[in-house]
Amino acid sequence: MITLFGATGYTGQLIARALERRGLPFRLAGRSLAKLQALSQSLASHPPTLVADVGTPSSLTALFDNTRLLINGVGPFTDLGEPVVALAAARGIHYLDITNELAYVYRMQQYNRLARQTGAAIVPACGFEVAVADCAVAALVRERASPIKDITIVYYLGGSGVSIGTRLSGLRTFATSWLAYRAGKYVGDAPGGQVKRGTINGRPFAAINFPSAEVVTLPAHTPTRNIYTWMAISRRTAGAVSVVMPLVGILLRTPLGWLTAAVLRRVNALPDETTRVADRWSIKIEMTGGENTHSQVWSGKDAYGLTGEIIAYAAQALTRDGYANRGVLAPAQALEPEKFLEWLSGMPEVTVKNE
Repeated sequence: MITLFGATGYTGQLIARALERRGLPFRLAGRSLAKLQALSQSLASHPPTLVADVGTPSSLTALFDNTRLLINGVGPFTDLGEPVVALAAARGIHYLDITNELAYVYRMQQYNRLARQTGAAIVPACGFEVAVADCAVAALVRERASPIKDITIVYYLGGSGVSIGTRLSGLRTFATSWLAYRAGKYVGDAPGGQVKRGTINGRPFAAINFPSAEVVTLPAHTPTRNIYTWMAISRRTAGAVSVVMPLVGILLRTPLGWLTAAVLRRVNALPDETTRVADRWSIKIEMTGGENTHSQVWSGKDAYGLTGEIIAYAAQALTRDGYANRGVLAPAQALEPEKFLEWLSGMPEVTVKNE
């Protein structure tokens, strides 16, 4: 049995439908029984439901009864994720989540020893963001004989709407994830204050430094000196944004951050299904070793839907008989990167190009 916690959220519902398409046995968990029951009735398999709330710690233990894997979609993970990870590691239950909150992923490494002892595979940051680039880098490194000095990852996300969870996650990321990987070690680094320009699929872009969790996942399996992660934004406003964002990050560490979160919870900007499936994305990966630079670009549509499919793919892998990986793992450590990328490249609209 797989337990999907946060099942009625925007991405949680997409994960539920992806799990059902794979024919995996799962149950729905979250705060609202009425919403859980409505979602269950909308699914052909009518999965069972379980009420649990991070705000009521005693309710969380039931999530790990009679289950092999807990999928966590309840964020912001910086504030709400650790109690769930701690229980998964202690109970020896496999764990997946969809976060890209760098500071949280970094902090969860403390459960590695416990998870290895209990037999749990703890895999944070296994959604569209992080899993694709993490596995692509691992596969590319295996193809190359020369050492890798620098790894650069640029995200381009099109579209006009994001979920409430994404908004709140972004706030907590810019408030807490002041972390970079330079010269083989972690250092402090304010996000948003630097600008990078280049091209993706022949189109020019401008991007600001963005604290993505590859900063933690890549060093776990790929020896390198420096990791740079970027988010593409409007080229016309990049300079102004790079001045403002470090100040915004500071303000988000004050009570203003909580006030902003309260306001964003009330802003209804969810993309409808037609918009969501048409929204384009690209991830550009650059690896430099010596005089050589290798560049690869993954592109496609519907990042939210793809996260649901990736989590379902990983869930099937982690619950397969004989799965033996243990500890706090990067996506490339939890999955077989080449097989994952072969599956990914076969998804509708997904393309990969070496530049």
